[in-house]
Amino acid sequence: MPKRLYFALFFLLTAVSCTQEAGKAEKKPQTAEEITRAIIQEVRQVIRLTDEQLAGRQPLSRELPPAEGRETGASLQLWMENGQPVRLTAITGRGQEANFYFANSELFFARQNDGQFIFISRELKYWLDEHWSPKEAPETDRVAREAALLGEAGRYLGAF
Repeated sequence: MPKRLYFALFFLLTAVSCTQEAGKAEKKPQTAEEITRAIIQEVRQVIRLTDEQLAGRQPLSRELPPAEGRETGASLQLWMENGQPVRLTAITGRGQEANFYFANSELFFARQNDGQFIFISRELKYWLDEHWSPKEAPETDRVAREAALLGEAGRYLGAF
């Protein structure tokens, strides 16, 4: 299912970069804002379809002890498809939840209590609020959050 995201993004970006004959197809995104909305909408759909597909499947589960400097551990659940991670959910002892979605073993979306994050080629491209609206963040914050999310997802996957 997550492979659909890469194909959809590829086709979306291809469509945006190509010119189109008038009246032949529906209007393609042209402005940066339209492209952003189209990408966010596509990711929302992939997440929804992935969750529907995984409903009823049993994930692999692990319990992590508290890490150094942390009071609580985490409960992990990992859904796999063809030997590759698709979705990873981590719940800490404080009730914080994080969800990570993968395509071809690469993180493309993360959701935490304080935001949602779309990655393209391992780079945090869109930082969203709970309503899927882009948030403005200083470049230093974006880079730090990117590293933190990639590191966290990697550590959790390493437990399996």
